[in-house]
Amino acid sequence: MSKKTVFFIFLGLIIGSFVFVGIGVNASSEYVEVENYGATLVSTDGVYTLEEMLTYAIQDEYLAQATYHAIIEAYGDVKPFSRIVLAEQTHIDLLLPLFETYGIEVPVNDAAQYVVLPDSISSALATGVEAETANIALYETFLAQTDLPDDVRAVFESLQTASEHHLKAFSRDRLLGAGYDLGQMIKNQFKKGSGQGNKGSNNQGQSNQGFCLN
Repeated sequence: MSKKTVFFIFLGLIIGSFVFVGIGVNASSEYVEVENYGATLVSTDGVYTLEEMLTYAIQDEYLAQATYHAIIEAYGDVKPFSRIVLAEQTHIDLLLPLFETYGIEVPVNDAAQYVVLPDSISSALATGVEAETANIALYETFLAQTDLPDDVRAVFESLQTASEHHLKAFSRDRLLGAGYDLGQMIKNQFKKGSGQGNKGSNNQGQSNQGFCLN
C-alpha cells in the first residue's frame, strides 16, 4: 500500500470519527430485508415445527454466507467479512446433521438470488449488523419452545452465541468502514481532479503546437 493511499485512509478515519453517527444511521436505513426467506419467516410469538425451524435456520445461514461472499467479491478481502464468511460455513455444517437425524430434506441453497449488495463498506457493515441481529432473534424464538430436542437446542444455542460475536465484530468495525469509505471518496476526488489537471495540461500543450513563442 502506497504512502498516498495510507494518507487518504488515515484522513478518512479522522473525518469519519466526527461524522460516524450520521453515517451509521444512513447506512442502517439502506439494509434491505429479504421477504419469505430465513429469519423473515419467523415471528417472536410464533410456534414452529422442527422442520420449519431447521429450514428457516439454514436458509438464514445460507443468506448470510451468500451476502458476505458478495461483499468480499465487490470490495475485496475486508474484515470482518473475510473471517465471518468462513464461520457461516461452519454454521451450515452444524445444522446439516440434524436434517439427517430427523429425516428432513435439506433445502436447496438458492440464497444468492436474494442478495442485495450494499453500495459501500459502511453500508455493508450495517447489513452485517442487521443480519446478525435478525439471526439472533430467530434462535431466541426457537429456543423458547419447550419441546425442542436436546441436540437441536445445543446447536441453536451455539449458533446464537456465534452470531452474538459476529454482531459485536460488525458493530465495532463500523467506524473503520466509515473512515474507509471517506478515504476512498477523497482519493477518488483527488484522482478526478488530477485527471482533469492533466487533461488541461495536454490541451494547453496541443494549443501551443505550431506556434513559435519569441
